[in-house]
Amino acid sequence: MADITGVNNALSQYDITAKNPTSAKTNELGKTEFLELMIAQLNNQNPLEPQDDAAFIAELAQFSTVEGIQSMSDGFGDLAASYKSSQALQASSLVGGAVTVSGNDGSDLRIGELVFGITELEAGTEGLHLQIEDQFGQIVEDVELGYQPSGPMNFKWDGANLEVNGELADIDYSKFGVDESGNIIPHNEGEYTFRVLGDLSGLQQSFETNISRRVESVTILASNDIQLNLAGGGTASLDQIKQINAVY
Repeated sequence: MADITGVNNALSQYDITAKNPTSAKTNELGKTEFLELMIAQLNNQNPLEPQDDAAFIAELAQFSTVEGIQSMSDGFGDLAASYKSSQALQASSLVGGAVTVSGNDGSDLRIGELVFGITELEAGTEGLHLQIEDQFGQIVEDVELGYQPSGPMNFKWDGANLEVNGELADIDYSKFGVDESGNIIPHNEGEYTFRVLGDLSGLQQSFETNISRRVESVTILASNDIQLNLAGGGTASLDQIKQINAVY
């Protein structure tokens, strides 16, 4: 049988190079060079002692495996790039809307718009109340919510009316002024901070509130991560979004 050591050595060198990308450029054997070497080997083999079929197929199988790994790697790279582009496109649709952000306890109120909030209660809690504080540190609302069961407590506020888990909270409207049509004049536009307090196991506790902010723009960072630029100067990643809110 013909000596196929040259081709096997070349193939071995190609395989090692594929597994060790830090090898010097001069030691790399590309697929074009490999195929040229294999064709030359076939053209110059002894016709009376052709290469064994099994050995030839083994060489092709090894080459196909290495080539397949490279193609798979390229495919994953293309898939990742496509995924990032899709994320950027989806994030851009949030501009102008509001997202509830994990750990954010404040929002800027605009007349005619809603501020959304979520508080996670690990257990049923008594004596809950929601405090709303303006940008000057004055508590403008301290609303009694009573008992709330475990799970997410969702609320939304328009500057006057407060809805908690789909039900209107008991608000003292006597402190509000009214316009010429008799409609309640809500609190002034501006920055407000929200706090949820309650009695858990006999102790008063403060619960984390996650409040919505408008998305003003989207930035694609050098790392290809997506950053949401929020009203008020804050930023958030897509992982920090707890809820995407309807625009009213």
